[in-house]
Amino acid sequence: MYIQLSAEAVQALKSLDRIPDSESEIPRPMTDELLTLGLAYESRTGGVINMTAAGRLWLNQRAG
Repeated sequence: MYIQLSAEAVQALKSLDRIPDSESEIPRPMTDELLTLGLAYESRTGGVINMTAAGRLWLNQRAG
């Protein structure tokens, strides 16, 4: 199954891979897109966004 992401959401997902979570500033619409698709999750404390295993797999498949 292929998940289509907006160009902005792709960049947001890539930033989660490169930037420590505490330094990542992703616009809320991009965050919501990643959260809705299960490619990221929001921590219960502090609203930190982290990539899920599905997000990592999505990036790896896209790169390959």
